[in-house]
Amino acid sequence: MSRNQKPVIFVAIALGALIILPVLILMISRSGGGGTSVSSGGEVVAPERGDVEIADFDLRQLADKVDSLLSNELAGAVRKGDISLELMADLNRDAEKARSAMRSGKLDRAKNYYLSVLQRAESHLEALALADKARALNDTIYSELKRLEYLKAAFENTYREAVETYNSALTALNAGDYETSVNDYEMTGAILGDLEARSIQQVGSILESAQAALEAYRLPAAKSAYEEVLRIDSANTKATDGLAMVRALEGISEEVKAIQVLENSGQFKEALKQLDALSAANPNNPFLRNQRKAIEGKILEREYQALLAEAAKSEAAKDYSAAIKALEGAIALRPNAEVQQRLEALQAQYKAIRLEELLEAGYNSLKAGRYENARDIYKEAIALDANSKEARTGLEKASSLYLADIRYSQNIANAAKFLKEGRFPFAAKFFNDAMSSRPSVVSPSAAKEEARIRGILDVQNKEVNVIIESDKRTYVSIIGVLPPDRFNETDLKLFPDVYKVRGTRSGYETVEIELKVDATKPNQTITVECTEKI
Repeated sequence: MSRNQKPVIFVAIALGALIILPVLILMISRSGGGGTSVSSGGEVVAPERGDVEIADFDLRQLADKVDSLLSNELAGAVRKGDISLELMADLNRDAEKARSAMRSGKLDRAKNYYLSVLQRAESHLEALALADKARALNDTIYSELKRLEYLKAAFENTYREAVETYNSALTALNAGDYETSVNDYEMTGAILGDLEARSIQQVGSILESAQAALEAYRLPAAKSAYEEVLRIDSANTKATDGLAMVRALEGISEEVKAIQVLENSGQFKEALKQLDALSAANPNNPFLRNQRKAIEGKILEREYQALLAEAAKSEAAKDYSAAIKALEGAIALRPNAEVQQRLEALQAQYKAIRLEELLEAGYNSLKAGRYENARDIYKEAIALDANSKEARTGLEKASSLYLADIRYSQNIANAAKFLKEGRFPFAAKFFNDAMSSRPSVVSPSAAKEEARIRGILDVQNKEVNVIIESDKRTYVSIIGVLPPDRFNETDLKLFPDVYKVRGTRSGYETVEIELKVDATKPNQTITVECTEKI
């Protein structure tokens, strides 16, 4: 073979390899597990793809979570400057690599990328949450330090410890050591809480000793104790008020002691008299003002006990009304559950007696025809005992008879009124209503009026001839009786009543005439013509 023939052979071999290689790859891929296969029984078996579908679903969920973090929480953190643009770019690059791997079918690689992005993102977000907590605690604890600063002088060491711990927390916060910062802030809060609790206990004990000294008129001791409280808490109102009482007593303590002797012996009026004289010499003295309230309270208590004694005496004499009044007065002075129970028992006993009296009085009034009086009595009985069947029945009967009597009187009056106006149908209606509610017994004057109305209605209970004249150019009408029509003359049969006769004509003023039809005045003639031009 010559030298010129060798390159040609090499080229031919290379071309043949390029043609055969794809065919071999295709054959190998078809012979693998990805396609369908034939079982020993000749059946076609589909490939097993359950694991791939589950993996794809889980991966999609993972991808959605990462995308959500990148577009929401992390994007917001970048806008606030809490996360650097470099970190965000790095996370986005890895997320894009994961998407690319997933599109290429490299699910494991995509999963690893997504998990890496998720872990780093969540780690940074947790750090940001811890940082936010530290910043919030910084403001809260600083406010607490300011609020309790008044305890600094009394509890110097504890307050200094709280300040030092706060400073340590602030240093850690500025250095980005958020976990240490949060721990130190929480420790500062605990120290301040303990400090406040101890101050409350100490102040309470001192106030108790100060009050005891004040009540014993040991003014220097009381003054010293109140001032000690104010050194701890300058805004303590009890100490301020107590110190004011001490100052108010200075110079008048002996007079106050003398008044107290009178008070203790029950001479309240004399005590008040001397107290008022002392108050006049020392106006606006808070101690004297409080002392007066105390004496008035003792007077009130004495009156209270007197009312209880009066109630017991009246109850023993079976004067239940007086006993109830005394107990009500006592409760008005000072509510008391035991006295309230005693009052309720007496009221129940008195109610039974009073109920019997009312039922008897109501029955007698009903029997005598005094329906309104009977109704009022039965109302009082029901107010005492709403479950009394006799009272309810009596009230119903008395009210019914009273209502019937009122309806009868009012309907008779309305019937007479409409008779006078010539409105006989209305008069008849009210007269019939009166008869439907007529009491069994009426007064002679009512019976006379009833007979008069009945007689008039009997006369007016028939049609009457009426003549209407016109000019045959005017439309004449009566509502419900005569439709609009033109005529020279028409005869009508109308029952006694008051009618509105209307005349209308184009270009002329409308005419309205009131027609009173009365059975005692038959053959009335009226003329209806529109003659006034518009």
